[in-house]
Amino acid sequence: SSGINAEWPLRPGEQYREAARTAIIIAKEDQSAGSYRHAHDVLFGMYQELAREKITVPNEMVQNLMLLHSYILVKIHVKRNNHLNAARLLIRVCKNISKFPAHTVPILTSAVIECYRSGLKKSAFENASVLMRPEHRGNIDPKWKNKIEQMVRRPVKTEHEEVSTPCPFCKSEIVEMDLECIECKNNLPFCIVTGKHMVNNDWSECPNCKFPALYSEFKEYLLEGDADCPICGKPVKPADVHLITESELQQRDSERSEPSK
Repeated sequence: SSGINAEWPLRPGEQYREAARTAIIIAKEDQSAGSYRHAHDVLFGMYQELAREKITVPNEMVQNLMLLHSYILVKIHVKRNNHLNAARLLIRVCKNISKFPAHTVPILTSAVIECYRSGLKKSAFENASVLMRPEHRGNIDPKWKNKIEQMVRRPVKTEHEEVSTPCPFCKSEIVEMDLECIECKNNLPFCIVTGKHMVNNDWSECPNCKFPALYSEFKEYLLEGDADCPICGKPVKPADVHLITESELQQRDSERSEPSK
């Protein structure tokens, strides 16, 4: 629990919005200090409060939660030997590395390792080059320092082409890890299992927190033995996860388009 209910006796309207602004500030302080799980839980708890009250969640909160969740997902995918997904998530985090000042060098190092082992040699080289900057070089783990130096001296710049899937709004083909559509400019909802953008023909959600997940990925994740939702942490049974049809999604969209508070 984020403890938000105890800190703010919330009522609809402006007090919720003020609480959201405070949650963003607290989470940023936690994130700067390296308390990523607490920052994640603060934002997630506030997100749930706003959603329950049908108040629009600030875009900054969505983006910050997405970034923290992407970081937390890395460990899950490394454990599952899904190194390509871990590498793609780390690339996203490293594009925002200034938001992780307490662990800049370890995160960049993890990105180099995961990118290299999953065949993303160009991305491995780019992050290795950042590590070789004077402000980072002295802090690299000696175990990896020679390997990283060699990558920079003798660069290999091959890279797997990224997979594209349809935008859930305009159906344009968008790189699966991109969370903004270059065609319709919408911010795209992200899958809580993979960090990829959602697609309409593979949509499901956590039965507890209602956050979206790619149905095929969520089922596989649960059947492999992970019993908890990756974002809310509550137990989920595979039988409780259902494919949501496009017509059901359209009906929800029309209900959501009613004015918010």
